[in-house]
Amino acid sequence: MLATHHLYPEICAHLLRVTPTAHWLEYVDWASPILAEPLVPKNGEIVAVDKPGIGIAWDEKAVTKYAISI
Repeated sequence: MLATHHLYPEICAHLLRVTPTAHWLEYVDWASPILAEPLVPKNGEIVAVDKPGIGIAWDEKAVTKYAISI
């Protein structure tokens, strides 16, 4: 069975590395504006970051820009 992943490519890239039947990642850069180091496809491929956890670092200034006070 062929498995694909979409949404949150920063996390799904890690899932693809450990799923032998997964071959496709739907890449949408929705989170890129608030990430310190967004994923960048190269030659049609995404490489999962080699950092602890899922490797996401937030751009705190950008996150503050989009924050909503209640």
